[in-house]
Amino acid sequence: MSTTDSGYVIFVDESVLDGSVEMFGMAGGVFAALPSEAEAAATTAEALPPEELLSRRHAVLSQIASGIDNPSTRFETLGAVGDAATFGLPKIASIEPQSEPPADMRVLAGVGAILVDRDELDLEAIYSQPGVSVYPNLEVHMVHPDMDAVIDVAEGAAAAADDQFWHLRKVGLSSGQSGGQGIMIGVLDTGIDDSHAEFTGKVVHFREFGKDGQVVGSNARDAGTHGTHVSSIAAGRTCGAAPDADLAVAAVLTTPDAQGRLFGYLKQIAAGMDWLVQHQFRPGRRGVDVVNASLGGSGYQDYLEQPVLNGLTAGISMIAAIGNDGRRGAGFHGSPGNYRTTLSVGASDANDVTANFSDWQLSGPDGRIQYPVPNLSAPGVDVVAAIPGNRYARMSGTSMATPLVTGIAARRMSANPALLGHPRALFLSLLSTLDPIQPHPYSRNYGGAGRIRA
Repeated sequence: MSTTDSGYVIFVDESVLDGSVEMFGMAGGVFAALPSEAEAAATTAEALPPEELLSRRHAVLSQIASGIDNPSTRFETLGAVGDAATFGLPKIASIEPQSEPPADMRVLAGVGAILVDRDELDLEAIYSQPGVSVYPNLEVHMVHPDMDAVIDVAEGAAAAADDQFWHLRKVGLSSGQSGGQGIMIGVLDTGIDDSHAEFTGKVVHFREFGKDGQVVGSNARDAGTHGTHVSSIAAGRTCGAAPDADLAVAAVLTTPDAQGRLFGYLKQIAAGMDWLVQHQFRPGRRGVDVVNASLGGSGYQDYLEQPVLNGLTAGISMIAAIGNDGRRGAGFHGSPGNYRTTLSVGASDANDVTANFSDWQLSGPDGRIQYPVPNLSAPGVDVVAAIPGNRYARMSGTSMATPLVTGIAARRMSANPALLGHPRALFLSLLSTLDPIQPHPYSRNYGGAGRIRA
């Protein structure tokens, strides 16, 4: 994992921002689910109206940012350090920022972050406050597909006629089968070629973010091929699981490394997530309904843990790829796919055997109770889907399996609006309809509780 000299990201705990409780606080992550979708929805942290939630968050973040250069006073109205456990809505409701954040700081209320465009901070003073974590502007890499299996194939109509969309058939769907109406799927990836026939007539929102988290473009493009492929598996017209869903694509993996593989920076990722959480994509509704993520380094890295949890508190689920380093053995899974707050997805083949590249093992921060990942698997071997230029390609990876689950999630929310805004209930719904999965015979790879079924 590399760092850059372009400042810091400060994340603030959701209990300080919202006064709410952790929804996924028990040891087993999403496996510690409640016995019914209704109970899971009913016990989700009490949701504030989106405008009030974001307003409170903005006030807290602005006060912290405006006081960074004066650490002795910035938490004055929040309470002393010893009072951290008592932070809650009554205190937060009365907070008014004493001043606007400095010019070199930007508040992201959706994910509870402050982007700092300076190279030096009084880290000791900041860390003395409760619920605050600071990271340099780290590089965050894409979960790269199994590149040996990438080939151009025929146009989508021919592919559908030849029944090449096996990934849909395997989960009980057919090409072009309606589903996902009214749902907005968020995608954190390399971008999208929205002129592809797979997205004809579909609403596609797009923003490209630079390494410092600033918006650098709003005209849709794909910095590679990955984002278009992923988006079409989730919501493409012929190869997608939810062809009637709309898309909001944040291009956050746009910088090539020495091998030409794309990565993003932590500020870039945080800003893209924030846009997906709080932008008003539809009249009267803030944010997307679910986020698809195929990014992160190997091993448990906590740099995205807090923004994911803050997004959950705002009612937005994240479904994430577990990683493609399974051939190296157990335990190479990546974050955020290995968080207990995401639904983690592994890959399986046409015979319901776990792909040998699909990561697995126990996960969790050091010194805390571990839990198994991935949570479930989906078809992710030789998946035919769109790439830029109105072409199609066959790719393998947990990045291909994940958007299939995301598309099925969109179908579930469209059919059952009670799942909207209730990540835990949505995850439980997805985990309740699984078919058996076989471990890989050579690596004894772990594929989760089963293979998703639509």
